[in-house]
Amino acid sequence: MSILSSTGRIFLVKTPVSGRFGLARLLAQLSSQAFGVRWDGIEELTIITFNKTRTICKILHTEDKGVDCVTRKLNKGTFKVLFDEELIPERLTLDVLERLLNGEDVEELKNNFSEDEAVAA
Repeated sequence: MSILSSTGRIFLVKTPVSGRFGLARLLAQLSSQAFGVRWDGIEELTIITFNKTRTICKILHTEDKGVDCVTRKLNKGTFKVLFDEELIPERLTLDVLERLLNGEDVEELKNNFSEDEAVAA
């Protein structure tokens, strides 16, 4: 069973976010549009953030029933994601997200599917 939702939009935030932020702070950031994601407060949405050292990943998921926040902290190594403060959040597919969380390089993963597949997801 996957903790990740198979529906709704998934966004990877391309700027570092403090690993100390919990559910309330991340939800406040999302609501205030600090992540650059247009969210109406109702639609199902998954936001993925990483801390500056890329050792902590936070997954914020919103849906009509409520909100949850999952933390994944690596015992060794770093998540293979590149930060770029000038870019808007990047939309991901569920498959790419699962592979990223398992330690694969997201830049290589993006090259393995077309833009049409990313938009359809």
